[in-house]
Amino acid sequence: MKSICGKVVSSSIATAAVVLTLGGAQAADLELTPGKIYTDAAGAYVSVAVKNTGTATAAEVKVTCEFFAGKRALGKASTTLFSIVGGVTGTDQVRFLGGTSATSATCTLAGQK
Repeated sequence: MKSICGKVVSSSIATAAVVLTLGGAQAADLELTPGKIYTDAAGAYVSVAVKNTGTATAAEVKVTCEFFAGKRALGKASTTLFSIVGGVTGTDQVRFLGGTSATSATCTLAGQK
C-alpha cells in the first residue's frame, strides 16, 4: 500500500496534514489527490480530486477520509464521484460535520464501480 504525506496550510489551522492511502479497491487508472484541510463552524473538510488516467469511464468512485485532532481519531466521512471519463479529473469535498478541531485527514479510494 502506498502513502503520500504532505503539509498544508489553511485559513483556520496553522499546519495540517493530509495523508493519501491507496486502498486495495483502487484501479490502476485512478489517481487520488487530496487538497488542503479546512475547518469552519460546521466541521472540517478536504477537497479531493480523482484523475482517470485510463480510457474507460469510472461510473462511481468512493473516497473516504478519516479526520484526526493530533493523534486522536474524530471520525470518517465519504463522498462518491460519478462518471469520471478517461482523461478527466473529478473533484468534490469530503466534509466531516462537527470536526472543528481536525488537524489532519487520511484519504482513501474506498471503492469503484
